[in-house]
Amino acid sequence: MTHHKQQPNVPKGVHYARRAGQTLGVILIGIASVAAIRGLEGWFESFRSGYFLLYGVLLNAPFARLSEVRWKWMYGLLVLGSVAFVFVMVVSVMFNYMAAADRGERLGVPGLEGSLIFLALLQVPAVLFQRKPELID
Repeated sequence: MTHHKQQPNVPKGVHYARRAGQTLGVILIGIASVAAIRGLEGWFESFRSGYFLLYGVLLNAPFARLSEVRWKWMYGLLVLGSVAFVFVMVVSVMFNYMAAADRGERLGVPGLEGSLIFLALLQVPAVLFQRKPELID
């Protein structure tokens, strides 16, 4: 088993990207928890909250300390989970726009959602390069 502190050849940017992903995971768990406490309205909000909780936990998995076999499985889950996160966020934005249109309002550019998607997709190469820094070159 390897740990990122034992890999001096891993760039600091990769470590920062992973920290950002772990922070995103904590934020998603928080969003899911707050939504559950306030009360979930409709099937999509329930699904989204459950997905945020699971994906948040996945983002905080100790990828650097996993055995090679477990790392491959978890990395596959991370790739699929990140792609699914993008779809969940896009559908969420679409529902928000439809709800705003029903109220006669217009929403602006979905900046928060775009930032969350960026951080989520950043985790796929960050986890890969954390484990295999020789692939960066």
